[in-house]
Amino acid sequence: MKISAPRGTLTTEAIQVLLNAAAARSLELKINIHICVMDSSAEIVGWLSSDGAPRIAATTAKWQAITAVNTGMSTADWKAYTASVPEEERKIIDRVGGYLSADGGVPVIEGGLVLGGIGISGADQERDEDVARYAVRALLEIE
Repeated sequence: MKISAPRGTLTTEAIQVLLNAAAARSLELKINIHICVMDSSAEIVGWLSSDGAPRIAATTAKWQAITAVNTGMSTADWKAYTASVPEEERKIIDRVGGYLSADGGVPVIEGGLVLGGIGISGADQERDEDVARYAVRALLEIE
């Protein structure tokens, strides 16, 4: 019987790369956002808020990161998935607290392991998603 399974998580350096890349992209796009980075246990390990980012968006960024980590898929993919299931199933999914179907959350996956995720909120969903994907690409291109 196998009694262990490999797990991974983000390093401090990886967290910093995600925060820096997301902040730089938000400046390019001239948007004010909240950036939430979570480890593989869905614990906040990095946070940065732009001056003027809407307060309500802070909660959204957190739930986007949680969704990305716990599902292992982007919140855009999660949104598409939940839209595709029958109404009875959607009612069950909606009862699970902490999952959000709004673009802007992206997991960080390496070797099939979810290492963490990032949630971005404060602009429209399209630009939130752009920033999240930009940050994850920046991290994965370093390797």
